[in-house]
Amino acid sequence: MKQKIVIKVWTDGQRCRSKGMKIVIYVLKLMLPYDIIWKKSSISTAKMTKKAMKIAVTSPGVASVALTGEEKNQLVVTGEGVDAVNLTRLIRQNVSFAEVLSVGLDGGKE
Repeated sequence: MKQKIVIKVWTDGQRCRSKGMKIVIYVLKLMLPYDIIWKKSSISTAKMTKKAMKIAVTSPGVASVALTGEEKNQLVVTGEGVDAVNLTRLIRQNVSFAEVLSVGLDGGKE
């Protein structure tokens, strides 16, 4: 049976920073002006999304991956025997914060 997994991936903001980076920013915020610290990161949202999709495609059992949602921040993964927890863990380790929104049977035609 094919299953459909929806994973929300944050590609910007506070949740994407590692714990070490959050500490560094907190310390620098005490010493430097506000606008120097809060500039955009060098990694763009498109690159992070592409990296998350690459991880999803290379996972075993995945048949297709698509971006959905208003902000194009939800990965819809379909396939047989896909481990949603392992896939989310890999995206968290390599890209940014991610959470599983839903896991269910794929309603599409075969």
